[in-house]
Amino acid sequence: SHSRPTIFIRRRRVLRNLYSSGSSYEEYDLVVVGHSLGGGCAQVLSLMLRPSFPSLRCYAFEPPGCIFDDVLSEDCNEWITSIVRHEDLVPRVTQPNLESLRDEFFDVVARIKVPKIKAFHDVRSPCPESNLGTRNAAILCPKGEIDRDTVFYQKIQKFRNERAAKNLTGDVSVKLYIPGQIIHLVDTLGDETKYVPYWASRYEFNQVILSKRMLPDHSMPPLVGILQKLNLDDVHEVRTWHVDNKDAEDEDVEVFIFIPFSNPQGKIPLCLILFAIVATILSISSGQGCQYVSRSTVLSYTDGISNPGNGLSAGLWSYNLKRCIDAESCNTTDPIDLEDSSYCQAYGRLFNTIDVHWTFARVAGTISVLLGCISIGIISTATCTKFRKRTWLVLVTLLLLATLCQGLQFLFLKSDLCNEWTNPETSEVVTSECSLSIGGNCAIAATIFWFAIAVGCSHMARTATH
Repeated sequence: SHSRPTIFIRRRRVLRNLYSSGSSYEEYDLVVVGHSLGGGCAQVLSLMLRPSFPSLRCYAFEPPGCIFDDVLSEDCNEWITSIVRHEDLVPRVTQPNLESLRDEFFDVVARIKVPKIKAFHDVRSPCPESNLGTRNAAILCPKGEIDRDTVFYQKIQKFRNERAAKNLTGDVSVKLYIPGQIIHLVDTLGDETKYVPYWASRYEFNQVILSKRMLPDHSMPPLVGILQKLNLDDVHEVRTWHVDNKDAEDEDVEVFIFIPFSNPQGKIPLCLILFAIVATILSISSGQGCQYVSRSTVLSYTDGISNPGNGLSAGLWSYNLKRCIDAESCNTTDPIDLEDSSYCQAYGRLFNTIDVHWTFARVAGTISVLLGCISIGIISTATCTKFRKRTWLVLVTLLLLATLCQGLQFLFLKSDLCNEWTNPETSEVVTSECSLSIGGNCAIAATIFWFAIAVGCSHMARTATH
């Protein structure tokens, strides 16, 4: 039977027209190329066209690893060249490789000595290569200690025996390989900046490599740029494989992966988020309420007479007048007979002069809330990925600024509202004394929380990598 490309070419007489007598392309050599599945099709098509075009060449970029058997793959060395990039998955997709991957997976499942949910959680968390052995030892038992009496392991063995019997007979007993000569492009530094091409054996691609690059390495556009930089000559004089250790330093490489709720740095970031939420709520309550301080006053008239004034609860943006507990027997100058009313009133014309201390307290309170919200967003990301040291230091700076701004909010006690001021309408001199109320206590608590979170982030910075 013939492949669809061959049928199309023959019916359209494409090659006959190109290489007919008198054609301008008569002296050209025929080259068949393809990528991925197209590369596999190109290899099959080149085999079928080879008898008619002895000078034919085929270039297959990242073809499947299951095209021809061993003998035929060797016979194609003269005209087929296959190019494989680093850890590309597709050239390693063969029936034996997939069965080997399946068996390895079953072995790992059988070796798990902790609850599966714990193992699943640990696997989702990014782990540096230096700690990989320690983590695996805590989750997996040695291969020699696998409990072979379990129902699960017995079912695995039965399944393996059935598959082994089938592999000895029939079509699955024939192993397929990447045909032709193989150029393997190896990323020697691991950062895609330096690739070394070398002639590889088809037997080297005998297992699937599970990595974050197994799919991106199959992309064609980056491969074009890599081949252009390598500038291979026409006869493909590729190096023999040699690792140049001088260009690569032996260092511990941290893996940074964004996995929601994986908690790669433990439970401390969760505690910091909880503290930050509480601090933000306290900060908002202290600034937006109308009971930051409890204010008492003494009115001094121009004739020298002084009388106690009405007390009120005051906030940064609004105030709360007092009301009589018992309207019939109420002394408005006696604090015992008064209580806070149930609503907040914005400052009106009576307090139209806002001094510097009052303004500074308002601005500082607003900034502390904004810095707190930014910190919550950044710390929340720490539950999904691992932060470097400099990121934690940035958080420490933000939280110390939030602590400072929250503390500067107490400049409100230095404002005219809590000291001596003159009523512009009656020329009365009002002498006021303020004591912290609910809002002021919330501000104290918020300051403590912000500082505690900064200390926690400082601890994370000390334990983080550079």
